[in-house]
This record gives sequence, structure tokens and C-alpha cells, in this order.
Amino acid sequence: MILDKLLIKYASPTLGGIKTGSLFKVYKSSCIDLKKEIDYYNLSLNYLDLYLDILYSCDKYDLIYIYNFKMLTQNLNNKEVKEFLKIFNYKCDFIDEYISCLKKRFNILKKTPHEIGIFLGYPLNDVKSFIIYKGKNFKISGCWKVYDNVDYCIKQFNKFKKYRNMFYYLYENNYNIESLVIISKNISSYIK
Repeated sequence: MILDKLLIKYASPTLGGIKTGSLFKVYKSSCIDLKKEIDYYNLSLNYLDLYLDILYSCDKYDLIYIYNFKMLTQNLNNKEVKEFLKIFNYKCDFIDEYISCLKKRFNILKKTPHEIGIFLGYPLNDVKSFIIYKGKNFKISGCWKVYDNVDYCIKQFNKFKKYRNMFYYLYENNYNIESLVIISKNISSYIK
């Protein structure tokens, strides 16, 4: 499948169960049947709590969102997160409602809404600070711009890189995406 390499490059930490969600673009010039591929991955990964969806489409690309259902549910059930998202008119109770609202925000803004960080598993304080400081005054930049808890975030970024490297290695040795997800669940306690 064509999405395999994109999933490994951009979503290994999500596939590995250590990050809530990931985003990546699939350019229309790639001429793939994206709906068919997403259906395929949902059939093979939903039982592992992983879901793919198209968040936004434009003339040039489709923006794919992959998320861990259990982790996203935990994030969205956090009282502070719920209150924060209400500022952007997320008056939701269920995951599909939140994702539907997120899609509407993409279509209204025609760009990535700042609250996307919540759906990707970024710390709430970093999402809020990014908005307040308009993406400036951060302490470090990695998978996201970090304003608080730098040591924790550096460890997370390093762990994400280890998962990506592991997934690349195993994929090159003929493991499919589903197998990679299963393997990562069994070795997650060894990757620090």
C-alpha cells in the first residue's frame, strides 16, 4: 500500500501507542485511491484502537489524521481540555463529534486550527502558549513548540524518533503495518 511509508514516516509514535495522533498530507498528484487505502487501514487497524480519517481536502492534497481512540478519548475527557475546546465551539460528547467539529474548523479557516495540538497529544499548556505567543518565545522546537516541561518533551521527542527508526527497520524487513503495531505493543516497555 502506498500509505505505508507515509504512516511510518509521520505516524510511527501513534502506531506505536505512545502518541495520541498524527497528521500527514497525501498529494493529489500521487494518483492513489485514498478512500480505498483508508478503508483498508481502518479494517486492519481499528481493532488495535487506530483510526484514519481525512480531516481536510484542497486542490493540492488531502490531510490524513490517524489517532489512537483510547488516548484521544482520555485527552478529550480531561476537564481542562474540554473547557479549552469550548472556546473554539467544541460542544461535544463523543469522539466522532469532536472530529466532525475539527473538520469544520479546518474548512472554515482553510488552514490548521491551533487546537489541533490537543488532537495530536501535545500538552495543553504548550497548545495554549503557542496561541498566546503566536508561535514565538518557545523554549525548544521538536514535534511541537515547547513552552513548559522541556525535559519531558525532549524525552518524548527522542522516544518518537526511536519508534520511527524501529518501524523503518522492521518495515524494510518485510513486516506490514499491522504487524508493526502489534510488535510495538509488546516491546514498548523496553524503549525509553
